[in-house]
This record gives sequence, structure tokens and C-alpha cells, in this order.
Amino acid sequence: MKHDTARSPILLASDFPILRDSLKVHFEKASELELVACANNQEEVIPLVDSCKPKLVLLDLNIDLDDLCSLLDKIHEKSEARSLIMSDDLESDRVMKVLRHGANGVVPRRTSPELFTKSITTVLAGHFWVSRAMITDFVYQIRKNTGAEVQKASVTQAEKVGAIPTANAVSPRMEEVETYRFGLTRREAQIVGALVDGQTNKDIAGTFGISECTVKHHLTNVYDKLGVYNRVELVLFAMNHGLCGTNTISAVLPPAL
Repeated sequence: MKHDTARSPILLASDFPILRDSLKVHFEKASELELVACANNQEEVIPLVDSCKPKLVLLDLNIDLDDLCSLLDKIHEKSEARSLIMSDDLESDRVMKVLRHGANGVVPRRTSPELFTKSITTVLAGHFWVSRAMITDFVYQIRKNTGAEVQKASVTQAEKVGAIPTANAVSPRMEEVETYRFGLTRREAQIVGALVDGQTNKDIAGTFGISECTVKHHLTNVYDKLGVYNRVELVLFAMNHGLCGTNTISAVLPPAL
């Protein structure tokens, strides 16, 4: 099937007729996106992935979580398409599970047209999308489910830089080296630590006695320095590079800006 190369081809899979029709109307109005096919059920998805070659598969199916994960596995085995899940009832542990099976994000059905389009363009750009309402629980699940793996990776990195971590904590010296390596200021490092602890912009502003506007400014600088796009990617980056406890090393970092 041929499609407009100036627009990103989308495959929609939805077994909710009313929602499916409303999404068709939405895509007709989106100049940068093209709906190339619709699957009415999960059985139609893979054949359409093969024939339409979409860049993104949007899944809005009323199926069991295991069936959804199996479908994601098949999509990503056969295609380089990215995938985005629409759901209002995926709890944080389930979000983690679909991400492990290749999903690139989850967007609630009850979202504004603007945020819906932004979630799609964000995923198409190679990033992940999780709604802000899910961030705190998402961070908790990451810390609970991947703590051991992150700790192991941190130990390996510490050995490389000559630091010896304690049994239950990442070495402050290792964190200092990592923070300097990424060019973070003292305040930026503190904000990363607060974000990993699940704080909102308002919480962070209160913690450090600064305005929310200043918090957003620092986060923008951090995103640029670390090459991440949003809060979810920043949390993942921080945890995988031993930046989770940067608040504890404020005394040895440069003065806050």
C-alpha cells in the first residue's frame, strides 16, 4: 500500500467502533500523520503490519494483558514499527510489563487531542511516552523491579573509576565522577535526585526554595546535557547511570546555579 511519504503512516487497531471512528476523524485533521489501515481485532494486526509497513502501531484493544504482550512481541519481531498503547486501566506494574514487551508508551483514552497527537509524535521521534499522572507510580515500579540490576551496573561502573561501593549504596565518589562526566551543575544534580524520588515540579521548587519556572529551566538544561526528551527517559537514564542519589553528594559538587 502506498502512502504519503511526507506523513508518518499509522496503523490503528481498535475493537471499540465509536472510538475507532473518532480517531479516524482525528487523523484526517493531523497534517503530519496518516492513518493507513485499521484493524478491528487482534487477529488482523499482524497481516496489516506486514502489508502496510506502518511506522507506528496504535493499539486500543480490549484483550488480556498476556495477549497484548504476545501481540507486541509479534509486532516487534516482524517490524521496526514503534507501538503505543491506549488504555485507561493499565496500572504501573502493567505499564512496566508492556514496555518490557516492546511498547514505546501508554496514553490514556481520556486525553486531549493535543496531548494525543504529541504522544504519537514523541514516540515516532524515538522517545517514550507515559502520562504525567503515571510518573510517580512508574518511578516506584522502576526502583522496585530494577533496583538489583541498577545496583549491579553501578558496582561495575564504580570498579572502572576506581571507587568501591558499600554493600547497600552507590559510592558517592562514583556518583561525583558520573555527575561531572555529564556536566551537571550541583543544582541540576539535586533536581535529578528529587525527580527520581518521585517529586513533582512543585515539590522540587518547595524543596530547594526556587520557583517552578526555575525548576523547568533546570530540567530543560538537564534534558539537553543527557540527551533525553522527557521525565520518564530522565529517570531511566539516572537509574542506569548511577545518578539516583545525587542529593547525597551536594557538598562535593560545584556551587548551585
